[in-house]
Amino acid sequence: MDKREVRDGLIRELWRMTKMDIIGHLQEFVEGETAALWYLNTCGVERVTPSQISDNLQVSRARAANILRALRGKGYVEMEIASDDRRKMDVMLTEAGRRALKEKYDFLLKYFDLYVEVLGEEDILDLTRLLKKTVDCNVLLDPKKCRPDKAEGEE
Repeated sequence: MDKREVRDGLIRELWRMTKMDIIGHLQEFVEGETAALWYLNTCGVERVTPSQISDNLQVSRARAANILRALRGKGYVEMEIASDDRRKMDVMLTEAGRRALKEKYDFLLKYFDLYVEVLGEEDILDLTRLLKKTVDCNVLLDPKKCRPDKAEGEE
């Protein structure tokens, strides 16, 4: 088997993996409303600013504002003017928000428990080791190394 076949097989299986139901549930925790709730629940402070949420989720300020508007409408967060700077807002997680997050997280844990059961502990440990190796490999995470140099005059 040559490198191209190996590469193409990897691409094919990663693409197929993105279509798995489990990926969609996991993805909720890294983007959008659930990711904002997760950050509020795990950041270690009771109050954060919309800018902190924007920075943590790596989304624009406008996108963060839309997420917070939706969460506020569901009763999952409260917002109030910051006591130390009246130009800023503080965002707090409500009990309803904690319950909604816990429900999603408990579902995700059950799903991953099933995944471990189906693949088996040994394969999950191998997969975890390979995923860690991938994440720890800075060369793979630098998209500039994969892009061809831009032609003169292109931005």
